[in-house]
Amino acid sequence: MNKSLWLLALSSWLLAISLFSSHYSLFPKTSAQGDAFSLGIYPPVIEINTEPPANIEAKIHLQNLSDLPQNLKIILKSFRPSERGDGSLRYISKDTIEGPDPLILQKIKVYDQDIALDILSLDPFESRELTLKVNLDSDDPLGDYYFSVIFVSQDTQDTDVSQSQIPGGIGTNVILSVGQKGIAQGEIKEFSIPPILSSGPVPITLLLQNNSKHYVVPTGRVIIRDMLGREAGQVSILPQYILANSDRFMIDTDQASPSASLEEQISILSKKHPVLVWPKKFLFGIYTAYAHVKLSENGPVFETKTSFVALPIYMLFAISFLAFVLIGIYLKLKRKI
Repeated sequence: MNKSLWLLALSSWLLAISLFSSHYSLFPKTSAQGDAFSLGIYPPVIEINTEPPANIEAKIHLQNLSDLPQNLKIILKSFRPSERGDGSLRYISKDTIEGPDPLILQKIKVYDQDIALDILSLDPFESRELTLKVNLDSDDPLGDYYFSVIFVSQDTQDTDVSQSQIPGGIGTNVILSVGQKGIAQGEIKEFSIPPILSSGPVPITLLLQNNSKHYVVPTGRVIIRDMLGREAGQVSILPQYILANSDRFMIDTDQASPSASLEEQISILSKKHPVLVWPKKFLFGIYTAYAHVKLSENGPVFETKTSFVALPIYMLFAISFLAFVLIGIYLKLKRKI
């Protein structure tokens, strides 16, 4: 693959993180794993929605970025979201892909043209286009399957691929949804803002719960109004995958490709968990935030609200000083009486 195509792949990867890899990641953010092992892969996420029977094909572009040959083995590993709700994932240690069909692993193969692969060799700087094939029968059960197609050094032990990070490897995450999706079910599990703030930016915690048997990609926004009911600002929710029967903290659209200053703010505000960020800095008074969330394209829609008070530090000092003076005057007058 030529250089321009890999630049396109990199830009597409940055776009893809807005849906999945923004915190849903099992692989290091850089494709390089040191000078001896350096690979590039595209796409980082493969989403497949289908109904049986079906013969599905998805392209995977792999490139050796080093001046050394690479001998790789291909591993398929099932994953689930971690319980932290921050978008991080964990591998299932079993040599199966979790889902309604216990034999699904036998129906998924990686091909180089017409040859099914378990191992692969790449010459220095060689590019290879591979094909992920999934063959489904008409009576196959319906449901979701989440797994990674991983390319690792042949020296890597299978036990190393039971962690959240893969040493000496790179891969693409696959979301395979078989059959029509039912009605999405879930709720806003938490919507909160610190009750008292001295200034912005404002961290907004929005934790969504997906109780469906399939993944969802919620959309929505948070509108902030001042004490007079006027709109002071709004934050758009970044569409992100929430896998079946899991929770996820939402982030805002600006965090898909943040500026340097916003990235610094995010690192400070998101120490505990991911948050939406309202960037307005000067705040004064009582504010109410209204969350409007659509769990999937077909709903349901959830709404809730929370309030907070903003008092700048200098105002707190001024109020404290004024209160001290008034108390002093009151005590003096009380003695004279």
